[in-house]
Amino acid sequence: MSFKNKFFWQVFAMCSCAVYTLVSLNGCSADYDTFGKSDYRVLSEITLAEQESSPAVYPDNHRMEFDLVAPPESLETWDSVTVDAIDMSHFASLHLVKGKVEEFPTDSVKLDSLADKVSVSENVIKAGNKIAMPSEHVIYVVVVSESGKKSIWQLNFNIPEVKPKSSSSAPKSSNTAKSSSSAKSAASSNSSAASCSSAKSAVSSSCSTAVLASSSSAASSDSGKPGESSSSAKNESSSSAASVASSSSAAKSSQPPKILALSIAGRAAVVDEESKSIHVDDLDFRTDLTSLELSALELSDGATANVEVGKPYDFGSGISVTVENADGESETYTVKAGYQLPGSNFNSWKGDDVTPDSIWGNANTILITTEKKTSGSMIGAIIKTGSALTKTASGSLYTADFNPNGVGTLSMASSSTWPDGNELLDFGKPFAARPEFMEVKFSYEGKGDSCDIYILLENRTGNKNVNRKSSDVNKLVASAWFRSTKADNSGRKNPDVVSVSEPDENGMRTLRLKLKYGEPLSGSPIEISSTFNTKLASSNKSAINNGLVQGAGDEPVTHIRVVFASSADGNHYKGSKGATLIVDEMRLIY
Repeated sequence: MSFKNKFFWQVFAMCSCAVYTLVSLNGCSADYDTFGKSDYRVLSEITLAEQESSPAVYPDNHRMEFDLVAPPESLETWDSVTVDAIDMSHFASLHLVKGKVEEFPTDSVKLDSLADKVSVSENVIKAGNKIAMPSEHVIYVVVVSESGKKSIWQLNFNIPEVKPKSSSSAPKSSNTAKSSSSAKSAASSNSSAASCSSAKSAVSSSCSTAVLASSSSAASSDSGKPGESSSSAKNESSSSAASVASSSSAAKSSQPPKILALSIAGRAAVVDEESKSIHVDDLDFRTDLTSLELSALELSDGATANVEVGKPYDFGSGISVTVENADGESETYTVKAGYQLPGSNFNSWKGDDVTPDSIWGNANTILITTEKKTSGSMIGAIIKTGSALTKTASGSLYTADFNPNGVGTLSMASSSTWPDGNELLDFGKPFAARPEFMEVKFSYEGKGDSCDIYILLENRTGNKNVNRKSSDVNKLVASAWFRSTKADNSGRKNPDVVSVSEPDENGMRTLRLKLKYGEPLSGSPIEISSTFNTKLASSNKSAINNGLVQGAGDEPVTHIRVVFASSADGNHYKGSKGATLIVDEMRLIY
């Protein structure tokens, strides 16, 4: 496939969009925002009348977990829950999923795909509605934006003394499994909930995924019956809930198996219990990650693990650690380690250059388009598209060397000699880690232009591209790419984006990208870049071949490219004067 990589270069008053390059006066990116109905579909929280306390909300996984009060003595279990309030995007609506969800992923891209596939009930869930409780204690809801875009969520319910029903028809989800394992002891579900577990439609009043009735109509039901008010249910069940807690704790013979703490090479790891991932992100730069000592491991009482403290492991690629308790329950964690790029907090500068300049470069030649930015508590980089001598020059900051072959200014000024300004740079720096995510704080005012923020991991047979041999092969191992006309990601769809936060006190948003190992995700901006162009556009003998071929994703990583550009098409002489990208605190997460 033929793709177009967007960088910018500056020369003599010429750096274009994407990383540096000269740009024509009237050029600008082709990425324009469209106006219309809102795409916002953020679900912050659902509160229920029957909940014991506020739900645990895991926004990255689109999951909520509710601890309910014990059901009244007249019920074996809650056969429905009552919606008290819904906190979500203003113009969005909430609906139940029709039919079954066989598997609930945690990857953001797969979640979006699932949301697009499922059918939803026409009925809108509102405060006061009752929703039937399935025997599996799992409900799926979809937030639908004003424009029709969807976001799916999984709601898990823990009911004292009632274990979720396990059956072949139950949704296959790791989150559901975790919720089920936390149930204290078994009790049979009532016939209404049992019949719902096999129901296909979310419209039937007897179905586990149906909105049963509003609270106003349910209020006339007898106290203790399925439709009783939540306040009476809470009062009636308070004493039984206390007895359940003590009896269930006595019944358990051992604690669930968990990794409580872990250290690699003397560095404490971050333990993410929800995703079952453990990572150390701040080892010394270019540490050999293939043989690192497991220096500390703390497990829950009675648990054992399949690793030993004091032994070396390949934490660069990551290992699976399984912990098990005396009852045979087990959990498996992925454990990885890595390091940061020096200077990636952008706090250290020498003039207008981020240090160390052995890692970070820019296109500052005659026209300064990248410089230090200080605002409030922040020290970062301001990257701005400018113009000189009728040419537009994009601001840029990247892991690359600008013009290492010493091409003359007049030559660089010729777009016919240099139709792709990327060929004036030697992209990539030595690197051997395998991060899962990249985060960076940023703001962007595009003036109709688009910015580029991306990361590429490479496997090379050689070192620098400036001395690349014809026999050398450079493969793309992993990528993540953000291109947008607006900082809130409301422009083009970027499938590698996990999240973009609201602005902080300095006006900076936090962007999180998930690296895709192997072939990039469909729709990624890498598809319209020159990343995969292995044939030079320029006939000049000083042109540098930065082209990649697609790798499988399991190759060893040898180099890294990180690019920040205020205009996204600089290598083809296009950009908008005044487009401004500010970046700070880039971080790799393993």
